[in-house]
Parts: sequence; C-alpha cells; structure tokens
Amino acid sequence: MPNYYSFMNLLGDTTVFRNRGAYFVVLILLLFEGTPTFAQWPFVRGDARATGVASSRLPNSLEILWKHTVADSGFEATAIVVDGTVYVGDVDGTFYALRLADGEVLWEKKFADSGFLAAAAVVDGRIFVGDFNGVVRTLQADSGEEIWSQTVAGEVYAAPNVFEGQVLVTTESGELHSLDAKTGERRWQFKIEAPLRCWPLVVEDRVLLAGCDQRLHVVDVNNGKELAGVDIDGPTGSTPALFEGHVFFGTEMGTLYSISTSTLAIRWEYQNPKSLDAIRTAATVDHRTLVYSSLGKQVFALNPSTGKLQWKYAVRSNVESSPIISDDRVLLATKRGRLYALNLTTGKEGWKYEAGGSFLASPSVADGRLIIGNLDGTLYCFGKKE
Repeated sequence: MPNYYSFMNLLGDTTVFRNRGAYFVVLILLLFEGTPTFAQWPFVRGDARATGVASSRLPNSLEILWKHTVADSGFEATAIVVDGTVYVGDVDGTFYALRLADGEVLWEKKFADSGFLAAAAVVDGRIFVGDFNGVVRTLQADSGEEIWSQTVAGEVYAAPNVFEGQVLVTTESGELHSLDAKTGERRWQFKIEAPLRCWPLVVEDRVLLAGCDQRLHVVDVNNGKELAGVDIDGPTGSTPALFEGHVFFGTEMGTLYSISTSTLAIRWEYQNPKSLDAIRTAATVDHRTLVYSSLGKQVFALNPSTGKLQWKYAVRSNVESSPIISDDRVLLATKRGRLYALNLTTGKEGWKYEAGGSFLASPSVADGRLIIGNLDGTLYCFGKKE
C-alpha cells in the first residue's frame, strides 16, 4: 500500500494541489508506489488475515507452464511465493527454492529424518518452517543456509506465522510456541489438552486459535496468556479467516462459524441441511462471498454477512485442500487429483484439469500464475504461455 504521509512530506508544498495536473500526477505516483514487482504469497493463506484471496489476476485460460517432479516423495505443503521464487518442502525432508518464471531449481536442501507437511512463511529474506518431528527452522531465502533451529513438542501440521519479531507455531501436542525470529529462543508457550492444527491468526495484540478441544481461544500475543474464548460445536483444525471484524472457520461437525473479533459473539452459523460433513479446510472470503469445502464432496458459497447459501457445487471427491479466490473465480483441488476453477458468483465450472495423484496442498497464486503440488511428487505451475 502507498505511504500517504511520506508522500505528502516529499511534496512539502501543499499549494501543488491547487493544480488539476498535480492531482493527476499524485494519483499516478501513488498507484505506482502501491504496485509490487511481483504479487506475493508469503503466508499459507496468502496474507496475514488468512483470507485466501489472491492479489494477482490469473489469465482466463490456464495452461501448464512447467512441472517439477521429485522422485519417491510428494508435496503436502502449500507453496510460498515471494519475489519471483517458489519455496516449498516435500514430505521426505527436502526444501526447494524454484524460479517462478521457469521452474528452475535455485537451490535445494535435504534435512535428515525430516518431512514438511505444512507451508513455510517467508518474511524479510528469511524462511520459517516446521517439520513433522517438531523442528522449527529458519533458512536464508537466497541460499537455504540454516540460521537457527528449535525443537518443539509434537508434529507441526500448520505453517508458522511471523509477527513483530515472533515466530508463532502450533503443534499436534496442543501447544502454541512463541520463538524469537532472530535467534529461535523461546519467549512463551500456551497449551490446550488437544491438538492445535490451525495457523495462528493474529488480530491486533491477540492470537486466535481454533482448537481440537471445541473452542476458539484468544491468547495475548505478548505473553501467551489466554484472554477469552468461545465454545464451538466440535473439534477443528481449520484456520480462521479474518474479514471485516469477523473470523470464519468450520468444524468436524460440519458447522461454519462467523464470530466477531471484538465481542466474540457468534454472528451466524451455517450447516448443510442434508449432511453434516466435516470441514477440514480453511475458508476463503472477500466482500462478495465466502467459500469452503467439506468431506461431503461439496463446495459451498455463503454470503459473508448473513451466512445465507449462494450456491453449492459437487466435486465427487473429498476436499482437504483449502480453496482460494482469484478475481472472479474460486480455485480448488481434490484428493482425487483434480483442479477446478469455478465462477465466484454462480459456482459454474469454468476450467478443470486432471492431474492424478492427490492434492492436500492448497493453491497459491502470484504474478499471474497458479502453483500447487500433489502427493505424487509433482509441483505444477499454470498460467498463460507467451
């Protein structure tokens, strides 16, 4: 986003605004300043609000631009894209940096007795990632050189979050850890008596955690003390998505919640009236719609303000890959190895690709390209051929 105040300081003389031409110049400069060289995907759900909404527009027709295949392994983690580089680890403990333009491997690093089931986070030239043995690592983004590592109790099934010098990591043992981003030293720890599988969403000075203990927890980001919570109808590992003062997430009982972040009041709940199928994906939400998928082999679109059903679409396969919104389309992947692009307004299928294998990773979108890996060990990049 453009920095309005720094721009005003550069202008210095407010009399410039008396001229219509100056208005035009200011507008152009602000727009230019706010346009990145690459649209990024630095966190698992695209941004710090975990909305799953892409800032980069995809071409109408998606074609395979490149594929990267790894032998005897697979991809379960969502790819991260920053400054034209794709960062992703495989289930056998190798972490890759690939050039977004053509898929060329820039570097790769193998970690013994490791495996990456969750996405990384890339902030300020550093990669933060956890593995299934509970080892959290920080790597140099340009080389893969390890800066520090720290062991936490339990497998890491969710990507880290990085907030004001802290690395926040949830574990299967029910712990939320705060580690110093520079050194890896422990700051504080919060624990529940059930697994924590969601991405730790930060809202102002609070961490919101949807837990397998049937509760949305609100934790002080400064000291790890629980401040409040909301009881929900079932366990969940779904990452809450933040939009316009509410968080949205689903449970194993098939309920999608909208909860106020200020009052913690439940604004609405939605359940499929025909079947209460578990929701194991994160929702994607913008001002037009909220989309989520269930183990009932269906995709649902709701009005984010009211929870009213807008449309639903049957995909004939379980979906554990979280959908995303890109412009006027919903992008999703299934356990049967299919990729879909659905019209955001109607739910009508506009594109489908049979990849085979199985998708647990979620799509990422950056610089007009769609990136996703499957359990067969193929990382795909879709876009428009020149």
